[in-house]
Amino acid sequence: MHFRPKAFEAVIEVGSECEDCTIVHGWLHADGQWVLHAWGETDAAVYDLTESREPFRKEDYYARFGATEERLRRYTRIEFFTLLGDHRHFGPYDKELFFAETSATDPLERLK
Repeated sequence: MHFRPKAFEAVIEVGSECEDCTIVHGWLHADGQWVLHAWGETDAAVYDLTESREPFRKEDYYARFGATEERLRRYTRIEFFTLLGDHRHFGPYDKELFFAETSATDPLERLK
């Protein structure tokens, strides 16, 4: 997986159409590097429109891309759209955790 800036834009569609979803910004691990990404999710499914128009089982998606809670930021729909309006961009909003588009080393190591 490579950095896809459109992921942050695509998640707007998920947030607009899915009333019970959460918007997630996070680090995913693929092809030997950490990649900044965005997706929407419910308790059971992940909606990543840069990967597929079909939902993924949450457990499968997290296992496939090494997503872990400490490398994520979650936003309710209201929080996300408020941040979008306040910042006038699609994210990411936590610039300390999301300091680059990609990282050769675990992003959490930088925060120590």
